[in-house]
Amino acid sequence: MTTAKRLKRLLISQSLFAPTDLKSAVEKLGFVQADPIRRPARAQDLILRHRVKDYRAGDLERLYPDLGIEEDYLYAYGFMSRELWRGLHPKSEGRMSKLHREVLSEVGRLGQVDSKDLEARLGKARTRNAWGGQSKATKVALEELHEMGKLRVAGRRKGIRFYETAPRIAQRDEPEVRFGKLLLATAGAMGVAASKFLLSELSFFSYLVSTPGGRKRILSELLRSGALESATVDGREYVWPAADFEEGESLERVRILAPFDPIVRERDRFAHLWGWTYRFEAYTPVAKRLRGYYAMPVLWRENMIGWANAEVVENRLKIELGYEGKRPKGKAFKTAAEKEVSAMARFLGLEESAWEAKL
Repeated sequence: MTTAKRLKRLLISQSLFAPTDLKSAVEKLGFVQADPIRRPARAQDLILRHRVKDYRAGDLERLYPDLGIEEDYLYAYGFMSRELWRGLHPKSEGRMSKLHREVLSEVGRLGQVDSKDLEARLGKARTRNAWGGQSKATKVALEELHEMGKLRVAGRRKGIRFYETAPRIAQRDEPEVRFGKLLLATAGAMGVAASKFLLSELSFFSYLVSTPGGRKRILSELLRSGALESATVDGREYVWPAADFEEGESLERVRILAPFDPIVRERDRFAHLWGWTYRFEAYTPVAKRLRGYYAMPVLWRENMIGWANAEVVENRLKIELGYEGKRPKGKAFKTAAEKEVSAMARFLGLEESAWEAKL
C-alpha cells in the first residue's frame, strides 16, 4: 500500500537526484521554473544548486547559449530541454499586428536584440502588459512573438533577455499526442503530483485539447498504458511517471529549497504530506506576512520542518530559520544545518565561512 510517507520518499528521491552537470540536470528535470526575485538568488539558481555539481548562482544565465536548452512557458515561465520546447510549438496562430510584423522583420535583420535595440527604429510608445501595467510596446511585442514561437531567447545580459528568430518547427504529432507528451513532461518535472492539480496546470494547452474532459481522458490513457503510475492516499489521487525507485542524495541532509522548487510548488500536496501550509509571501502586505518576504522551505531528512529567510549584507550571508513546531534536537541537525548554510554561501560566491545564522 502506498502511504504518505512513501510518497514523500518517492518525491524527494526522484526530484533530488544525485548532482550532475548543468545540461543533464535541466534535461533530467525537464523544466526549471524561473523568477526574477533575487533573495538571495533567483529561483532557477536556487533550484539547480541542489541538482548540479559545484553550481554557482548565475551559471545558468552565463552558460545558457551553449547548453542547447530554451526559455519558454510550460505551466509557468522557465527553462526547459529543447525536446520539450519543440513539443510546445507551433501554437495556434495568433493574429499578427503591424507592430508584430515590424518587430519580427527588424529582429531578422539585426540578429540578436532586446527592446532597447528597437526603440530608435520603432519608437518608445507604451502599451498595457500582461499584468495590467504599462510597458514599452516593442518589449511587449517581443514577448508576444516569443510566446507565439516566432522568436526564441538567445541569451541574457544582466538578466535582460535577448531574442532572435526561432527556427520553424515542423510538427508531426497530432494535437492529442503532443498534449500527452507535455503532460508526461510536466508530471516528470513536478514529481508526485495530484492528478487534479496536474490537469489544472495544463489548461493553458487548450489549443491542443480544448475540453477538460478530453485532457482528463488522455491522463487516463497514460495511466492505462503504464506510462504513469498512480496511488490514492487519504482520498487524493497522485500520479507520477513510471520509473524504478531510485535513491537520490542522502536524506541525512538539511536543504533550503526555493519557493518554486518542484518538491514544494504544489501547495496542496505540501500541506497534505507535511501537515502545514506554506505560502509565498513576497507579494503579501508586510503586516500580513507570517514567515517572511522570501521564506524558503527547509527540508530535514524527509520532513519539512520550517523555513529560512536569507540575505547578503556586506558580503556576508545572514540567515534565520523558523520552525513549524519544535526545532529538531541533537547534534546531527545542527551540523547538517551549518553545512547547508555554508554550501549556500559558497553557491553565492562568498567565502564558506562568510555567514552568520540563527538556527
